[in-house]
Amino acid sequence: MGATSSDGADGRLHSLDVLRGLDMMVLVGLSPIVKAANSAWGLPEGFMRQWSHYWGGFTFYDIIMPLFIFMCGAAVPLAMRRRMTPDGRPGKGFFRHIAVRFAMLWVFGMAVQGNLLTLDPMKISPFNNTLQAIAVGYVAVALAQLLPRLWHRVAAAALCVAVYGVLMAACGDYSKDGNVAQVVEQWILRHVIPDGSSAFATHGYTWFLTSLMFAAMTFAGSFATEILGREGSVARKAGMLAGYGVAMLVAGWVLSPWVPVIKHVYTVSFSLLAMGWCVLALAALYALVDGAGFRRWTGLIELWGRTALTAYMTWNLFRPALKSAAGVFTVGLERLSCDKVAAFATTVLAVAFVHFIIVLRNRLKSTRQKAPGPNAGA
Repeated sequence: MGATSSDGADGRLHSLDVLRGLDMMVLVGLSPIVKAANSAWGLPEGFMRQWSHYWGGFTFYDIIMPLFIFMCGAAVPLAMRRRMTPDGRPGKGFFRHIAVRFAMLWVFGMAVQGNLLTLDPMKISPFNNTLQAIAVGYVAVALAQLLPRLWHRVAAAALCVAVYGVLMAACGDYSKDGNVAQVVEQWILRHVIPDGSSAFATHGYTWFLTSLMFAAMTFAGSFATEILGREGSVARKAGMLAGYGVAMLVAGWVLSPWVPVIKHVYTVSFSLLAMGWCVLALAALYALVDGAGFRRWTGLIELWGRTALTAYMTWNLFRPALKSAAGVFTVGLERLSCDKVAAFATTVLAVAFVHFIIVLRNRLKSTRQKAPGPNAGA
């Protein structure tokens, strides 16, 4: 979801690429290495707790998926603006772009975690992946760009939050099996999964009813971009973003005694905290990267940001092949009885292969863009 803006010498908001790149590098580049190091040598328990999800509370690892949803929302106004007429009506390809993007993300999500590639209808799960959550939010916020005023879009986001919050508070509790999002999840799964198949273990995660919060978080990202699109200095816009982020953090903390902070079902308090941290991260990067021009060391991170989907699909679909290829180079360590070192080195090398693939993809894309057309020089 490349995005352009009037900010920056080349018309691109580099802070968006940097933030997306940092998120993907943590998920694909750093997390496997940290977990491999823990398996090999045992890292401190307090540190490793930040690399897991728990029912209740907020860990460092909990921010990864919300940040991807937020970044999708941040890209929507930039992407859809190019497909709208000056008077705000949908232009050529507006709805086709939304449909194609939704279908692509949905199918990719099913391929990664929904067992789609088994081609076995008894095993395929319809909705259980981050890409599908992004797809839902993308459609909601893309269509909302047709609303004429900002307050209309804010009202739409607030309605999603209010409906979900009221349902969660009034219809059940906040336990793993007793919350209404889980009740709706199991009811839908019983009706869409073929007879004879066992119910999917959701491990407490919910997707269908929780789509209301996926949409709301995507809206949060789009509002951040709308702030950056306003007239004014970098300092003023970064300050507005920071205020926006702090307001959501405060709201989440104030609400948390009554609404538990639970990532699995994206309670309102959790979502507010997650979006608050996302906005503050964007505000800081906007001031540093787009404002102060601090880009000397961001090239690698931006590359991961621009090829985030490639990195995600490569790691999740081809991880066994990547580790098998890496094992060819680390087999000597195993023969020296350095099994822990070999396992760790295999993971590091597999991640390096992902980086090589995205670098190669980027260079091939650049070559195609620079290549002269068939009529060049005619």
